[in-house]
Amino acid sequence: MVRLLVFIMLVWGAYHLIKKITKAYFASFHPRQDQYGSDSDAELIRDPQCGAYFMKQKGVKGVIDGQVVYFCSQRCYERYLKSRSAK
Repeated sequence: MVRLLVFIMLVWGAYHLIKKITKAYFASFHPRQDQYGSDSDAELIRDPQCGAYFMKQKGVKGVIDGQVVYFCSQRCYERYLKSRSAK
């Protein structure tokens, strides 16, 4: 009976040790949200021109009809302005 309790304690300790090591190892693969600034900066938004999703902080900001609109690239921003002026 004592052997069984010692065995259970060893398995429990090994489990927690492995869990701690793997958690620290895999945490390096997942960037923390605070690397991107606030929650709104890490937000994914859709480009109105091409439909691509991108991070708001990496987008090109444009003001159209008094509204702030974000685009995935300067090229999409220019295409959007060109398509609006053609209408």
